[in-house]
Amino acid sequence: MSFPILRKFICKLFHTKSPPFWGSIFLAICLVTLIAGLWPFDFHPINKVSWLGDRNGVDFYGQSMIVSPILWDDPQKSPFQNKSITIELWVHPPAKLSDVGIGRIISLYDGQEPDLLFLGQWKSHLVIWSRIQIIQNKFQKPVKRRDYGEIGLRDALSKDIDQFLTITSGPGGTSIYLNGKLARANPGYNVLSGFAGIPFRLILGNSPTGEGYWTGSLSGFALYNQTLTPPQVLKSYREWMDQGYPSTPGENGCTALYLFNERKGAIVNNHLDSGNQLLIPEVFTPLQRTVLSPPWHDFRWDRSSLQDITINIIGFIPFGFFCAAFLGKMKQLRKSTLYLTTALIGFAFSLGIELLQVYIPTRHSQLTDVICNVMGIIIGLALFHKTLFPASEDSHGSSHCEEP
Repeated sequence: MSFPILRKFICKLFHTKSPPFWGSIFLAICLVTLIAGLWPFDFHPINKVSWLGDRNGVDFYGQSMIVSPILWDDPQKSPFQNKSITIELWVHPPAKLSDVGIGRIISLYDGQEPDLLFLGQWKSHLVIWSRIQIIQNKFQKPVKRRDYGEIGLRDALSKDIDQFLTITSGPGGTSIYLNGKLARANPGYNVLSGFAGIPFRLILGNSPTGEGYWTGSLSGFALYNQTLTPPQVLKSYREWMDQGYPSTPGENGCTALYLFNERKGAIVNNHLDSGNQLLIPEVFTPLQRTVLSPPWHDFRWDRSSLQDITINIIGFIPFGFFCAAFLGKMKQLRKSTLYLTTALIGFAFSLGIELLQVYIPTRHSQLTDVICNVMGIIIGLALFHKTLFPASEDSHGSSHCEEP
């Protein structure tokens, strides 16, 4: 043993202290772990969206979301019959840019996975992800496909500076304009290649699951059912800057125009169609709950992911050690039975926390956490074994720690 003094002290405690002593320590560890896993215990968190006080627009300052009802729910009236689209966004990124994940500015969500389309921000870069091919339903034969296509524009979203983005896309390709000027062209790439006429919803400031929130302000948003030409893009940009809105949006195929000029209330009006309003919920409620998200959906080789993994492993080491100690004092068990029982209890405890997190919108239910927790339990059991059951133990797992 590397720490003989510590081992001797623990052995003495193990033999002199009664089961209630070890049970109280184990209970305390369970309570601390439960609090950490379910914090902040807010099953109905406030939706962190506020109106800008000095101008038109809304500010996203944390876990937040603005949503629309199902738009164009009649497939025959779908706005993208020829898979062409133009999106205009007047955004103001935050003063402090985040490097943890992609914050979604706007998503087109049709209930399928992967999402139809979203525009997001990573550091100072614009990110555009779109479905390449729609997923088959369970009655159809699966087909080999790629999930997403990704394009973007570096340094398009400088911190604390207003930017006007225009994305035009159709069968001929996709173009990204920054403040009315062409910044990047992607010939042959259509962001709506996976669109199949399924009715969709607009989500502003987050992902459908609530796991990709964006911080910043939004002062204008327009959606067109055709690709604007470069002169039209420049003209529309100048009108937005001069008067706060495009002069003749309907003539260019605009189907949704949100000016965010209400400055109060829970409704953002569509100035072209009164039936397609946006709603600012009082309570933050994701549209899609994620239950035990698989590791390949969540893991990234970044500091945040590695930190989460480390915390989830280390946090359950005491659970494994003291659960085994408590069970060992309660009843004489074979070593294999003791360890298996401890591992099963730990697995059930971790799984229960992750399932409860499904109903806490600010927490994320992840299978990775369960796996890491079980690894921590195994490490705790290994420390318990090394401390209390040296190589000379008998077949029944009796401890040969020095008796007091």
